[in-house]
Formats: sequence, C-alpha cells, structure tokens
Amino acid sequence: MAKTETIKIQDGDTVIELTGADKEAFLEQRAKDQAEAAILEAEQLAKQQKRIDAITKLGEASGLTTDEINSILNI
Repeated sequence: MAKTETIKIQDGDTVIELTGADKEAFLEQRAKDQAEAAILEAEQLAKQQKRIDAITKLGEASGLTTDEINSILNI
C-alpha cells in the first residue's frame, strides 16, 4: 500500500508530491513516530493503572473511599 500512497506536503502556497527517496524517508519517519507514540501511550496507560491499583489497595486497607483518598492527595 505504501508504494501506491500519494504523499503531498505544503510549504506556504506550494504543494508538492513526495516521490522516490523523499517519499520513503517520509514514510519511515511516520512509522517511527507512530511507534514512539504507541509506546508513550502504553507507558502512560500502565502508569495510570498502577496508580488506580495503589489507590484501590489503600482504600481496601484503610476503609477510605476513592473520593476520600483523592481528597487527601489533592486530586
């Protein structure tokens, strides 16, 4: 699919279609950027889940509700 995909970029009023090595470099960079974004998103989701798990454990151990714990943590 990448071979038939048309990639156009704009610089001011000028629009050009990328071809050859420029197109390949663009597609490689886009794939790299998407992979990095996916990794960052997965890390953020894991961090959020760890926080949720910690608050849940704290609530179970202390008898506090999630709202009470969040109030203590100023969230």
